[in-house]
Amino acid sequence: MLKNLEGILRAHDFFNAARTLLVACSGGTDSLALLDALERLHSAGGARVIAAHYEHGIRGAASRADARFVKDFCAARALPFVCESGAVPAYARTHKISLEMAARICRYDFLHRAAKEHDADAIVLAHHADDLAETVLLRILRGTGPAGLASMRVFDGLHLRPLLSLTRAAIEAYAEERGLLPRHDATNDALDVRRNRIRHELLPALRAQYNPAVGDALTRLSALAAEEDDLLAALARAEYSRARCEGGLSIEVLRALHPALQRRVLRLFWAAETQAAQDFSYLHEERLRALLTAEGTAHAEMQGGWHAYSRYGVLALCRLPAHKDALENREILLPFTREYAIMNFQGMEFHIRCLNRMTADDWRRMEAREAVYADRMALPPLVLRTRREGDYMQLPVGRKKLKEILIDDKIPREERDTMPLIALADTHEIFWIEGGRRSTLAPVTESTRDILCISYVKETIAK
Repeated sequence: MLKNLEGILRAHDFFNAARTLLVACSGGTDSLALLDALERLHSAGGARVIAAHYEHGIRGAASRADARFVKDFCAARALPFVCESGAVPAYARTHKISLEMAARICRYDFLHRAAKEHDADAIVLAHHADDLAETVLLRILRGTGPAGLASMRVFDGLHLRPLLSLTRAAIEAYAEERGLLPRHDATNDALDVRRNRIRHELLPALRAQYNPAVGDALTRLSALAAEEDDLLAALARAEYSRARCEGGLSIEVLRALHPALQRRVLRLFWAAETQAAQDFSYLHEERLRALLTAEGTAHAEMQGGWHAYSRYGVLALCRLPAHKDALENREILLPFTREYAIMNFQGMEFHIRCLNRMTADDWRRMEAREAVYADRMALPPLVLRTRREGDYMQLPVGRKKLKEILIDDKIPREERDTMPLIALADTHEIFWIEGGRRSTLAPVTESTRDILCISYVKETIAK
């Protein structure tokens, strides 16, 4: 084991006294053997070692005893030690996730913070060949693709797993030879956890009845999948860059791709837009792919409040505001009595001016829809608000629903609920769509001498 570990460290430039490794240690056989071996290699010129332990708060006194054990183990060897206690059961209840998932999230959060605080070059984890086989099988049962089969890497740029080629039996033999007395976590025996059932029931049955070397077969599958995943990932990044366009991805480019590359490009798009790379199931992947062949404008509801649209040759993602109801009820009364006013609404500045005549530039701006002009004496009270059910506008052709106008004017669906509108107070009648059409109410003529001008600019947000 020691020779194998040294080879992995040298291959990734971690057998170096100038390097620092943060070693996750639960006190169990695997992580204790890893910590012991890395300490021995440090004495031979290897990297500096810091032990890190996360006390989950799951098993009460036994969990606290594990933390004391690792602390005492490190103290006896003068090893730097960091520890943090958490409340994983409470986290699991709050976020409505399994205890196992909550423990993983909290543990990794601690390890990442500790690595940054201590300027560690890598976080070292004690995953081994049996863990890898279990993970591959678990993901196959859940339904996964090649990227999921390539479940663990020896080094991914942050996490170092130098024991991946060693079996649990080899690590246990090392621990026994070294006289280590690891702790035992009883939760690893609980058969109500799916991974434990795979470890204690499914894999032994597969070895006994189908293939004694099933663990080796699964780890080979993972290694081959990792190589192919690296190749496809590089191709997908290139195609993603090519498909990227204003507003989203070019549907024409996506349609020309092989389905395997389509899926990967869509995953990259999802991760880039939502910052949630893991939260993307096969079902939602297929919803996006279906939009690539849809006729006209099409829409698909995604997870987390996100929506996908295909329109005018572009695939787009957007997230509707959680405060939609609040937006529908919010409105600002426009001041007509002041000569000049500025109002902020929906990320825009609205400038309201009172004029006594139209200049040539005013006529140009009105024609270009950069501003709206109205006979102030013919205007009822107006408000700034967003759209509501039943809104309409009086046009030269007669009364028309706002929804139909927005469709006709090709306003993206995801923008319709948040775009500013000027409406007649306490009615569903719309006077002006920001940057778009206005109603036939209160037109300005050459003889009009009491004119209200409303223009807008987008607010500049300091970065």
